[in-house]
Amino acid sequence: MTLNLFSILTIISIFLTMVLSMFFFMNKRGFILENKILATLLVVFNIQIFYSFATSSFAWQYFQDWHKPLFLIRQTSFLIGPLIYFYVNSFLKRKDVFNSRMAIHLLPFAGAVFLLLVFYRNIDHFIIWESPVDLEDTILILAHNLVYIVLSLLSMKSTTISLRGFYQSILISSHNRWLQILLAGFIIIWIINLNSFAVYMIVRRPGWCAYTASIYALAAFIFINTIMFFLLLRPDVYYIIAKYKNNKLGEPDKLEYLQKLNSHMESNKPFLDPDITLESLANEISVPPRILSQIINEYCKKNFKGYILEYRIKESMKILADSKHSKLTILEILYQVGFNSKSAFNNQFKLFTNLTPIEYRSKCLA
Repeated sequence: MTLNLFSILTIISIFLTMVLSMFFFMNKRGFILENKILATLLVVFNIQIFYSFATSSFAWQYFQDWHKPLFLIRQTSFLIGPLIYFYVNSFLKRKDVFNSRMAIHLLPFAGAVFLLLVFYRNIDHFIIWESPVDLEDTILILAHNLVYIVLSLLSMKSTTISLRGFYQSILISSHNRWLQILLAGFIIIWIINLNSFAVYMIVRRPGWCAYTASIYALAAFIFINTIMFFLLLRPDVYYIIAKYKNNKLGEPDKLEYLQKLNSHMESNKPFLDPDITLESLANEISVPPRILSQIINEYCKKNFKGYILEYRIKESMKILADSKHSKLTILEILYQVGFNSKSAFNNQFKLFTNLTPIEYRSKCLA
């Protein structure tokens, strides 16, 4: 059994996905429910990677006697959509999704497994791509998961998706961006997988099997490594701090503190102070630091550093766009808005605007 490049990528992807799922199963940071849902989602995704590998053109002969159980475990594809939907809503703290009717979401999976077991009773020799149920099963999986992807996107309708803003938001720990990247990755890789195999089954060309397996292997490899990269770059991006979960602060009080914070930030501009800290800002508005941290994390979806950074960049944008300040140098502006380093200011400014400060000024004052 000779391994080509895409087979090696598949094996690496299976290993990394297994490690990633174990990480979320055992990780106690963030909310445990979200971690376990994501871990389960990754396990199911790993099963699909193995399924693709096991039924690829060179490998299928080694698994031919296992086509019945392979096709049976493939039905876990019906769990992908519900798990994505559960994770998104759990992450966004929409607890109304989790009720006694949750089991309804699992009925398509249970029904598919039951019908296959009944179907197998009258079938002795079963080859996946020779079976009439293969195409129908793939179409049902595609339609089923499409419904849940749409539902997940609707749950996230209050968040904006911008390719330009992905990296920026990761650096400032935007939890919404983590959710968007994860969802976008599953959407892309699922479309590649299901549509390519659907085309193969329609045209009935055996050569497509190796082609689609290779595309899927590459997509899975890129996706899993992207997740690993983001976790290494900003390990706190995927969770909303768990230390707040036992806080009994009511929603009216939170909104009152949020209004006080926003008013103070707009009128007094404390972010201009280069030495500002969470504690100093909390003292200025007479709010406990722990509560202020919770407000910023839950309502602004950022950590304190990212929250202050965004205000500073927006303030610098106003100054750069105002002709009255055209004689101010970039160095003077960055010190004025609270930065201590020109390189840090330039880097953060470009992350937010996709332009350097000089380019932004030229564009606004042209």
